[in-house]
Amino acid sequence: MMQDYALLRPVGTDRRSARSGVRQAAAFVAAGSLLAALLVVAATGSMRPVETGESAVSADLNDKFLQASGSGPSGNDFLSRLQDIWFVESNGGRADLAADATEMATSLLVAGFPGDMKEAIDVKTNPCDDFYEFACGKWDAEHSDKIADYKSQVAFSWDRADKNIRTSMTKILQEDAGPAGAYYRSCMDLDHIEAVGDTQLQPWIKFVDAISDKAGLVTAMTEFNKHDMDNFFTWGLDTDNRDSTRKSFSIEQGGMTLPDNTYYLEESDVMRGHREMMKKVIGKFFTMIGRGATADTEAQMILDFETKLAGIRVDRTESRQDQGTPTTWQHMNELMPYWPWKQWLQELGSCTAPPDGSAKVCTEDHLKVRMVGAPGETPLYISNENFFPKLNTLLEGTQLETVKALLRWKIIRKVALYMPANWIDLMVEWNADLYGTSAKSPRDRKCYYSTSSGAAWPMAKLYLDNVFHTENRDAALSMLELIRAQFYATLPTEKWMTQEDRSAAQDKLQAMFFQVAYPTDKEGNTHWPKDTFDMDGKMGADFMTNFMLKERLSIEKDFDEIAKAPNRRSWGGNSPLEVNAFYGPDANGLWIPAGILQSPFFDAGNSDARNFGSIGSVLGHEMSHGFDDNGRLYDKRGELHDWWSKSTVANYKTRSTCIADLFSTYKVAGRSVNGKYTLGEDSADSGGLKFAYEAFIKKTARSDEDRRGFFTSF
Repeated sequence: MMQDYALLRPVGTDRRSARSGVRQAAAFVAAGSLLAALLVVAATGSMRPVETGESAVSADLNDKFLQASGSGPSGNDFLSRLQDIWFVESNGGRADLAADATEMATSLLVAGFPGDMKEAIDVKTNPCDDFYEFACGKWDAEHSDKIADYKSQVAFSWDRADKNIRTSMTKILQEDAGPAGAYYRSCMDLDHIEAVGDTQLQPWIKFVDAISDKAGLVTAMTEFNKHDMDNFFTWGLDTDNRDSTRKSFSIEQGGMTLPDNTYYLEESDVMRGHREMMKKVIGKFFTMIGRGATADTEAQMILDFETKLAGIRVDRTESRQDQGTPTTWQHMNELMPYWPWKQWLQELGSCTAPPDGSAKVCTEDHLKVRMVGAPGETPLYISNENFFPKLNTLLEGTQLETVKALLRWKIIRKVALYMPANWIDLMVEWNADLYGTSAKSPRDRKCYYSTSSGAAWPMAKLYLDNVFHTENRDAALSMLELIRAQFYATLPTEKWMTQEDRSAAQDKLQAMFFQVAYPTDKEGNTHWPKDTFDMDGKMGADFMTNFMLKERLSIEKDFDEIAKAPNRRSWGGNSPLEVNAFYGPDANGLWIPAGILQSPFFDAGNSDARNFGSIGSVLGHEMSHGFDDNGRLYDKRGELHDWWSKSTVANYKTRSTCIADLFSTYKVAGRSVNGKYTLGEDSADSGGLKFAYEAFIKKTARSDEDRRGFFTSF
């Protein structure tokens, strides 16, 4: 997955861009020799090409810069600056004159760039000293205090592309007669939302209130699970990473309210403040649902439990490396005897009506779900195994009333953003503490994003049918093949790999499939998934009800397909509307959504330099994920096994360690980056840039300006 450089809203401390100083590239002609050439041009009045040692400045570029700068009222000042620069060149003069020389040289080097690119560039920064500041510094400086109150960050390229989609789709959603339009309008109908209040939530609260023993708790937990709400542990269905012809059922450690273990365990003023705000917010929400008498007590119970949970969770760096292990229900009982696993599985597979009285979305029990882990059936996997005995001890010592408080909080968090204004106001108050936002998002903007997640596939089809330029897909496919060809040609030169491993890596690269813009089958024909049409005729007037129905339908689809062979080309939880890109190690495929195949990432009117430097680097990034510290574990079929020799693996680890160590030296808001945790993305950034650039320069002859444009577009 690609990640853009972005400006983050400061929260309790002064922050610069998280990526500042990270992207470094030395691709520019030395300023001194170039400025010497300018002196010659200015002194002679000639606009002919002037040789500058190893470089030549074209007459066309000289014309653009010198004619603009040496004429008019400011012309004399320009010539004076040239004289000062000559002094610097001749005598190693003052630092301020050297800075002036850098600014003028950089201005000349980017003179031919598109206007919107130049708007981001800080010409006062030497690109060989700090490439990020050069490429993005002006934009950063101009936008650092312009982050909207309802946003936690702004990102140059991604925000522009996202806004393009939002602008075009909002009018379409207003008029659409299908499920996407109905979902959007239910969100926009504030009068109805206020009139309904928490009516749809109260049946869930009463459902939790009625729990009196462990059997009732298991029943409640499965109903939460069927609406994609996990407690204590998470579970899911996916392609079996050891046999790509079937699915697997996996169980792993659960999450918490706050973003990371650190928020619970670190004894700093900042983290203590976040915990106090969490208690305050929970107390207010519990008061709003009629539990004012016990609100503060329950809030403290929730915080205490989650703090203990944070103390037993597997570290996220270690968890990222856990690919799951085949297991049995007997072993699960040994690890965590407190939980009746088979009873939970039986009830999970039952066809039931939701607690709020909504109609069933199933017609019969899911027998194949109930048979998970049995011989010949869907295999059972476990991740974070060491977590479960500790969770068992924690639950054995936890009162039922605490667990019920946790369930109440779970459903409140689930639906808070789909409720009346006072609920949204409280979420804004909380987000101000966590992320620095201090205002509600404009309602049409909120409803656009709610619909893009709640009715993702119907909305994606609307975008593809009405807005997307299909020629962009053809161009992306062509670029992907050029980058793959360059990647393929490079592998035989990697001497740290054995010959057999190089050949196997080439086979994997050649077998990698591409899903570009929209879903297609093996033959390349458009193939819209079942999710596109499942919501037809099911959306009503209630915003929260529509949301919860969407969640139930998603789980039901997984249950219906549990025994079917995986569709390797499935988009999973992503959609063509996203401004992003993805690689799936268990499928060995790339997904490039239509949302990112637009300006500024790609445009038919852009130069090759800009297109390869932006979308080309994204495509190369995703391709490189197939060989990062996680992707390398999977073979060409997306199956997990040791397909590299021990010597190649050892050499890989040695070489990748230098990337992890480098990124661990960077700090954001005074905190060190965890280079081991970010290694996959950092490796893919490096590989993506390398292979996109090599494909770019091999496609045709490139000028120095083309090369500069490529790196600045990254």
